Amino acid sequence: MDKSVTKAVLKDAGIPAWDSRRVFVKSFFKNMEKILREIENEFPFPLIVKPFNLGSSIGIKKALNTAELKEALEYAFLYTDNALVGQVVQNLREINCSVLGDQESHIVSECEEPIGVDAILSYNDKYISGGKAKGMSAAKRKLPADISAETRDEVRRIAGAAFQALRCCGVARVDFLMDESSGRIWVNELNTIPGSLSFYLWEPMGLSYGELLDRLVVLALKRERENAAVTYSFDTNILTNFSPEGAKGLKR
Repeated sequence: MDKSVTKAVLKDAGIPAWDSRRVFVKSFFKNMEKILREIENEFPFPLIVKPFNLGSSIGIKKALNTAELKEALEYAFLYTDNALVGQVVQNLREINCSVLGDQESHIVSECEEPIGVDAILSYNDKYISGGKAKGMSAAKRKLPADISAETRDEVRRIAGAAFQALRCCGVARVDFLMDESSGRIWVNELNTIPGSLSFYLWEPMGLSYGELLDRLVVLALKRERENAAVTYSFDTNILTNFSPEGAKGLKR
């Protein structure tokens, strides 16, 4: 759930990840003008601000100037103690796909393009439609996404690589940001269970909801067996001669 650490791991693996700066709440309110100036020097407006550890568009705001950037950070800090700030991708298209498997093997789903009402797909877009909570499965989308075969292959390849780099297991939806003009794509974030089951992305690949659940159960049992084979404790007598008065020969 730490988006900053996730991006660092992805970049270390050579995977294109959305660039951002981490801002800590105490540092921000202590050196507000300095941090705002540093952010503006690093990223041109418009900017987007989001909590480092939340999802569902909670705490997210766009900033077009310094005043809005300050307001967006203060808003994010209502939900977290540190936030991410980065440049808004111009000519944005969001492309998602899902990965199923573990470190030994995985498969990748069809790609989708979410269609939101707002510039940022809001909490309302994601979970509420017509006054009824329906979840992401009822959200507006193009499935399959209207992208070239080459882009589809690249998105699916990077999704699998991101899944492996982060040592994921089970199913995860990988969300991408795409600049339609340049064709460049970046990994935005991964949504694991319980955030996203992504069953609707597997149906076009011939994998039914029931079969997806079966595979998840098999993967969970396999992971449990593997974890059980690992030793998590180490026998030692280092405290045998411990005394509240201190160990012999140790300086106080």
